[in-house]
Amino acid sequence: MPRTQVACPQCRTPVTAEVEQLFDVGADPQAKQKLLNGSVNVVQCPTCGFQGQIPVPIVYHDPSKELLLTYFPAELITPVMEQEKQIAPFMNRVVNNLKQEDRKAYLFKPQQMFTYQNLIEKVLEGEGITKEMLAAQQKRVELLQSLLTAPEEGIVDLVQKNLDTVDADFFTLLSRMLQAGLGAGDENAAIRLGKIQEALLEHTELGQQIKQQADEIEAARATLEGAGQELTREKLQELLLAALDNEIRLSAMVSMVRPGLDYVFFQQLSESIEKASGEAQAKLQRLRETLLALTQQLDEQLQQRVSAAQKNLEAMLQAEDPIQVLQQNPAILDELFVQVINQSLQEAAEKKDGTRLQKLQRLAMLIQQLVNPGYNPGLLEELVEASDDAARTKVAEDNKESITPEFLESLSAMMAQLQDSPDKQLADKVRQAYRAALKVSMQKSMGT
Repeated sequence: MPRTQVACPQCRTPVTAEVEQLFDVGADPQAKQKLLNGSVNVVQCPTCGFQGQIPVPIVYHDPSKELLLTYFPAELITPVMEQEKQIAPFMNRVVNNLKQEDRKAYLFKPQQMFTYQNLIEKVLEGEGITKEMLAAQQKRVELLQSLLTAPEEGIVDLVQKNLDTVDADFFTLLSRMLQAGLGAGDENAAIRLGKIQEALLEHTELGQQIKQQADEIEAARATLEGAGQELTREKLQELLLAALDNEIRLSAMVSMVRPGLDYVFFQQLSESIEKASGEAQAKLQRLRETLLALTQQLDEQLQQRVSAAQKNLEAMLQAEDPIQVLQQNPAILDELFVQVINQSLQEAAEKKDGTRLQKLQRLAMLIQQLVNPGYNPGLLEELVEASDDAARTKVAEDNKESITPEFLESLSAMMAQLQDSPDKQLADKVRQAYRAALKVSMQKSMGT
C-alpha cells in the first residue's frame, strides 16, 4: 500500500500512513477481507495517541456480483464535483482491470454509500448477510462480553435472562473465543470462557443437546476403538447395524470410518441383505439406504471444503503478505489445507512449473514458521544447501545453540511433509540436514 501524509482525525497533526482506497476483488482476492476486518487505513498519532481508521474516499468492486460501490466521508466536506474528480482514477483502474467483454453496464452506475457502516453492510449483503443478521451477531457479542465481566455466581442467571440469544451461532462464537484464548496462552480468559461454556451446556436446552451429541460421538469413537484389530468389514457392518436407530452415533461412526465404506463393503452388505429375510432383511436394507445417504453427504461436504481450501491457497499465493492473511483467518490453516498444498506441490513438480513450485515451497515454509516457533528458515537453508556431509556438519556445529528440540521437531515435520513429494532431491537434502542437526544435538546434550 502507498504511504502518504494525512491529518490525524483528532488533533490534525500530519502523520504518515499506509492508505488503500481501491478494493477490487477481481484484481485482489483478499480485498474484501481487508475491508471487512478493518485492518486498512489505520493510523496511530504520536502526538495525541489517537489510533483508528482515517476517513478516506473508497471504491469497492466485486465483478462476480456486479457490485461497484463508492464512499466519500462526509467529514472531509468536499464539493460533489471534487469528490467525483478524486474518485475518477480509481474508477478508471476498475475498468482497466477488466477484459473488454467483462465491462458491463453496472460500471457506469456505481452505488454511492453515505456512511462507512452502509458500505460494510452493502458488502456483507452481497454475501447474504443481512442487517438483521448483523444485529443478531452484535447481540451475541454483547452477551458474551457481559458474561465475561459478570460475577461467577451471576453467570447462570444472566444466561437464563438471554436464552433467545443463546443459539448455535453463540456457541460457535464462544468456541472460537475459547480457542483464541488457548492459542494466545491467556490462561485466565480460557478458564473464564470454559466456565461460561459449562454453564451454557448445563442450563440451556441447546447446550444439553450439544452435550448429548458430544457424548454420542465419544461413544461412537469408543465402540470403534474397542473393536481394535478385529474391525473387519463384517464387524463394521455389525456395529453400524447396532447403531442404526441412533442417528447421532451412526453419523459419527460413518464420518470416522468413511474410507472403510468402500465398494467391497457395500457389496458384502448387499450379500447380507440377500441372505436375510423378514425384519432382519428390512433392517439391513434401511442400513444400506442410510449409509449411502450419509456417505454421499460426507463426500459432498469434503468436496466443498477442498474447493474452499483450493480457493484460499490461490488467494494466498497472490497475497502480498500470506502470513498476515493466515493470522487474520486462522481457521484456513487446517489439515485439509496442508493436504491441498502438498497436492499442489506434487502437481507443480510433475508439470515442471518452476515458478508455481517455488511459490508453493515458499508458502509451505512460511506456514511451517507460523505453526512451529522453533522453525529457523535461515539455518535450514544453510543446512540444505551445504555441499556435502562435512560442510553440513560444520554448519550444524557453528549453530549448535540454535539447534533446539523445537528446531528438530520442525525438521521432522518437514520430512514427513516431503515424504510423498515428487521433489526427491529436496526431500533427501532435508533428511540429511535432520541427521546432521540431530547428531550435533546429541553431542551437545552429552557435553561433547
